Amino acid sequence: MTQDASKAVAGLEKARRHARLLEGLRRFVAREREAAQQNLLDVWRQPLAERLAKGLTQRFLRIEAGPESGTAWAYLGGGESRFREGDLVCLHGGSPLETMLSREAAFEAEEEGRWLLRLKHAGAVIKAAGDESLYADPDDFDLTKYYEQVLDDIGQTIPPSRANRCLMPLLDGRISNEFDPRDVEEAETIALDEGLNAAQAEAVGKILGADQVACIQGPPGTGKTRVLGLAVRLLVERGERVLVTSHTHMAINNALNKIAAQGVPVAKIGRLAQTGGLEAGVRLADSFAEWHGRPQDGGYAIGATPFATCTYRLENCEFDTVVFDEASQVTLPLALMAMRRGARFVFIGDQKQLPPVLLARSILDDIPGSIFAKLTAHNVDSVMLTDTYRLNRELAAWPSQAFYDGRLRPAGPNRDRTLSLRPREDGDPFDAALRDAASLVFIPTLDDTARSRNPDDAQLVASLCAAALAGGLAPHEIGIVTPFRAHGRTVRSALVEAFGWHTARAIVADTVERMQGQERELIILSLAAGDVRFLAAVAEFFFQPERLNVSVTRAMTKLVIIGPELPSAFQSHDEGMARNLSLYRSLLAAARRIEF
Repeated sequence: MTQDASKAVAGLEKARRHARLLEGLRRFVAREREAAQQNLLDVWRQPLAERLAKGLTQRFLRIEAGPESGTAWAYLGGGESRFREGDLVCLHGGSPLETMLSREAAFEAEEEGRWLLRLKHAGAVIKAAGDESLYADPDDFDLTKYYEQVLDDIGQTIPPSRANRCLMPLLDGRISNEFDPRDVEEAETIALDEGLNAAQAEAVGKILGADQVACIQGPPGTGKTRVLGLAVRLLVERGERVLVTSHTHMAINNALNKIAAQGVPVAKIGRLAQTGGLEAGVRLADSFAEWHGRPQDGGYAIGATPFATCTYRLENCEFDTVVFDEASQVTLPLALMAMRRGARFVFIGDQKQLPPVLLARSILDDIPGSIFAKLTAHNVDSVMLTDTYRLNRELAAWPSQAFYDGRLRPAGPNRDRTLSLRPREDGDPFDAALRDAASLVFIPTLDDTARSRNPDDAQLVASLCAAALAGGLAPHEIGIVTPFRAHGRTVRSALVEAFGWHTARAIVADTVERMQGQERELIILSLAAGDVRFLAAVAEFFFQPERLNVSVTRAMTKLVIIGPELPSAFQSHDEGMARNLSLYRSLLAAARRIEF
């Protein structure tokens, strides 16, 4: 075979391989969409009374015009639903399948007794609802067209698009691990001079020196956002245009605050409702074109979701570097959406924390769950941050051994700190549990027949919160974590009954997924379930190691676990599940046991 013929054969095989990769991604997107639609239909088809009882539906007494065009106030008709600010809902007269009034309404804010909704044709919806009750059910966007647009762009070969040239080699496993040693050394020196520790400085150096890809593993409390902030500043100082993105606005906004603190020209691109938590140094703009006063020469940083790259918000924008925060929760197709606008890529995350939420489980063998998984599968070297400034010495010990090979070390002022409460002499048993010398406490569930909600344990949580507040903790210093949304509703209801709406709202009580990235002085992990048959049925979810890791690493000085003790007969023949059960038992063994 001649050299030209060999090249032709190799080129044909590469084209076929690339086509298979893109087809696999198209199947992934299609099946995820099909699964999401089926999930919605499964909810919508349930009787109204059943949906209300489960918290799947929220009843409103009435709806009226909101503070600006396209918004409405919806007044609550009682009950505690699962919805949270940022969720999408549909509005209807009782059945989403028969009396639909509005799709894709955004739940933007909550006040006592009412929600602020942003919706299409708000005036028409208000008129149609009249004085009758209406209801909100879960809803979602169909994002298929955006994913198809991205995959078409990446697959364009005649002429080859920028995305095709940059991303197809990466998808094919041909990833450059090269670094410029001069850039690495210079960035490390700056980082050390500015007070970063050795691992953080190494991470900054790798980000600045990477030829194509840099991966940074940031276990809980290790300062990954600080690394991100300094690295972006140094990239901008050398004239780069940087896109900072993630799967949630919260993650993006937290990163932008750190970048702005470095004096970097930075803007958040998106709707005003998506700017919660942003500090004054971050400019706000509906689109890149609307960012007035942006640098005309030199570098800058922009924060936006990957979807913004498919719309007018970032139309025709290209970036030198794309930085992903919470990268372990970003799916490969979602990452590609932003990556096609960049030339270099930085991924900051932790594969030992929660992976993306995927619905079409049957295709996980074809497509890795997250971009982090894809890159580590191709042996991309990563820098692990090792010093945690969140967890005190006792709280760091178990996750360090269980997940990080003993490399996670407590550091800084919090290392030897413990929960400090004002003196009390009334002999309150819940106060005594909080004042116990152990930072890690286990309380067996009060109801070993409970499943996804446990009213007895919810009252116990409220009593512990009351003791903490009486001891001087502020409500925002307390967090309640639970695996089940139904139990989260039960806990929030108990808190409202005990403290009133405003205080209860200041105590964050939510699922593990919503607590990732957050920290509190006191964390109460209320696991709800006690029934062993139920635990066996939900074991894959309940004992998921990443879920357990996130749950126990939100606390700074005190972690109280309320949950089931597993009888010795509770075992599994599956090797992976047996390890997960052993992990849970080892956590309880590391805790001080207290009974009520």
